[in-house]
Amino acid sequence: MATVSTLLVALIAVAGSVVTTYLAQRSAAKNKRDDFDLARRQREEERAATHEKEWREQRRGCYLSLNVAIRQHRLAINDLLHGIRSGNVDGDVRLAVEDTRRTYMEHHAETQLTAPRDVLKAAGVVRGRLVDVYAIAKRLDGGQAGEGDTVGGALARSEGCLRHIEHMRTLMRRDLGVDDEPEEGDEKVTQ
Repeated sequence: MATVSTLLVALIAVAGSVVTTYLAQRSAAKNKRDDFDLARRQREEERAATHEKEWREQRRGCYLSLNVAIRQHRLAINDLLHGIRSGNVDGDVRLAVEDTRRTYMEHHAETQLTAPRDVLKAAGVVRGRLVDVYAIAKRLDGGQAGEGDTVGGALARSEGCLRHIEHMRTLMRRDLGVDDEPEEGDEKVTQ
């Protein structure tokens, strides 16, 4: 009987050792899988964060270029209008208007590929306003002024662009996370 109980105790001890080893290996494998999954998720999150940061930087650069191009084009048109008013328009002023217009249109096209819908809508309104002022200035410069085309009216329209430019800039800042709160009246500027 002592031999049977010794044999049973030995068998239970061996079984316990085997089961403990098996459970320890299984637990270690599960921990290793969990560690790999955690590391994979962290890498994916880091990649996503890097991608978002790069995308935001690309949009920021695009927005910056567009704002500079708008400002330069508007000022070039204003210079042309002032030259028309004074009767002193030279080729450099005309060339500046065309160069800034081309640059502006390139940056506007780039913005169309990166900006969200609300920014695109605001940029489109600004573009429409600038095109109107540009067309009046070109007609005045070419001596083919339409009904109601005046230098003063064109300069007033150019000045009126500023509130639309500011609205567009506010939407851009909000898109970039710079400015979360719209200023009073920002949502109302659409036309």
